[in-house]
Amino acid sequence: MTEKLSIAVADTDGAVRKMLKNQFSQMNNVKLVSEIKRTEEVFEEVRRTKPDILILELPRDFSRTLRTAERIKMELPNLSIFVSSEAKTPELIISAMRAGASEFLSKPLDLDELKVAIEKALKIKEQIKVQAPKVGRIISVFSKKGGMGVTTLAVNLGVALSQMDDRKTALLDLDLQLGDVSSFLNLSSEYNIIDVCNKEGGIDEVKLQSCMTRHQSGVYVLAEPKSPADSENISSSQINSILLHLRSMFSFAVIDTPHTFDSKTLEAFEISDHIIVITVPSVSSIRATQKTLTVFRDLGYAPDKVKLVVNRTSKKDRITADEIEKTLNYPITFVIPNNYPAVIDAINTGIPLVNHQTDSNVAKSITELANDIPKWSRRLFIELKE
Repeated sequence: MTEKLSIAVADTDGAVRKMLKNQFSQMNNVKLVSEIKRTEEVFEEVRRTKPDILILELPRDFSRTLRTAERIKMELPNLSIFVSSEAKTPELIISAMRAGASEFLSKPLDLDELKVAIEKALKIKEQIKVQAPKVGRIISVFSKKGGMGVTTLAVNLGVALSQMDDRKTALLDLDLQLGDVSSFLNLSSEYNIIDVCNKEGGIDEVKLQSCMTRHQSGVYVLAEPKSPADSENISSSQINSILLHLRSMFSFAVIDTPHTFDSKTLEAFEISDHIIVITVPSVSSIRATQKTLTVFRDLGYAPDKVKLVVNRTSKKDRITADEIEKTLNYPITFVIPNNYPAVIDAINTGIPLVNHQTDSNVAKSITELANDIPKWSRRLFIELKE
């Protein structure tokens, strides 16, 4: 017997709620678990009931409601959000999809259209339940401004993921001119990313595997070129091919990216399942992060793809994480505490934090972040239907 989908309806119109309640009572694949009359009650009620589907009315002033939808989607990534509105402009549809909606329903509601959307959600849920992931995840770590801790987080995430249930993990240094991954791991690699590329510009999976160096922690490293000038010999298409191979070879591939939006970095972003954007509690960093998020919005990346992480936080900060979230108008996925002595000691010794300073607050935080990554959903792009 097919499992029923639980549905919550958030609509200020009592007639609409009554119509949907009657409709759902006649359907054998759904059950109504919550009727929400007030917009301000949506977030807490959905957190309490955890439905499979939320049918959410968009008022004329829809900005606040879409922010609520985005918060809900971040907390419950497997929840399907159907938004309904009397208006149906391309701008509104794009905004709704960016906030995490999977369906846009015109009001007055077309029940046949709603049934089709529910059937689609049911199929997706069944597929997720019975199918194990067949490909690994690619995770890029990025900040537009240097000195934010990108390499520290990338290296330690790679190590932590590799030690989680023996998941095979790759670590790629994409800072082709000034990469530091090898030095952070005190690793001397005989081969690097240049050696992977053949004369015809292709990538061979067997050669790729042989050119990676296994660190004692278990993570496999594809090192940066020995000479910065060699970086010109690698093309964006080769980066694409390398990452596709890594995705098929490893459970996770973590990319330490440079602080630029060049063609090679954008290629990595395009193919990544998740981009972790790092910021810190400073005005200049927040401004740089704001520009970064604008770029990713313009590229059509959904919130499930772009994760905001605030690094180096402490109780003494003048700018709090809540203030950063409000200023950027973007949900914070994770907060990592400031612990300069532990971080600099790990860098100087060439031993990852998660192995060397395991009891430190920063190591515990990064490990917690690594444990959370497999739970992240992978809705990569915003889909706008005609």
